[in-house]
Amino acid sequence: MPGNYKLKPAEDAVVDASALEEASDLEEAEAGAEGEGENEAKPGLEDLVTESERAELPSASVLEAALFLANKQVTIASLSEIVGVSKNECTRLVEELGKRYETNGNAFEIVVNGDVVSLQVRGKFLNRVSRLSKQIDLTRKATRILALIAKKKQLLQKELPKYFRGEIYAYVHELKEAGYLDAQKHGNTRLLKPTQKFYDNFQLSE
Repeated sequence: MPGNYKLKPAEDAVVDASALEEASDLEEAEAGAEGEGENEAKPGLEDLVTESERAELPSASVLEAALFLANKQVTIASLSEIVGVSKNECTRLVEELGKRYETNGNAFEIVVNGDVVSLQVRGKFLNRVSRLSKQIDLTRKATRILALIAKKKQLLQKELPKYFRGEIYAYVHELKEAGYLDAQKHGNTRLLKPTQKFYDNFQLSE
């Protein structure tokens, strides 16, 4: 009977409806992906400039800054990592910096001791600037005597009158009491040498 028949959608119609549903889902997914892309953080101009400036920093200047801030002996391995060069290149830069200081009369000098490097004040400037160090509390004349002995590495006590007039031995005693001077018996006089405490306080190498 006609009233008992039910219309069924054709198979093609079912396929089309399914395809439309999948297409709709795909469009929504693509739209969501585009929205996420728009919200994604992008590198700022400040970051790009920083990277650019970092790349343009001269290796020799970075090395010099590292030694200045370290204020102590630093290994070639550590310096090469900081500067961003090989150990051989870092060694070359250290030698180049040392020669530059030598030729222009710089108050600093580069001291290399094995595989460690340090930047330090030249001995002839110590008597003028040592008062700025919080670790040093000496009279002016004692500081001058200490600077002379440090420059020469060692000096016989009997030779001090050649360089200084007036009272001397009281200042030598002051330096010994402060722990900056070692006095060893040497014939009828004493051999004066800076102590390790002196080198440590001034960040100097022996």
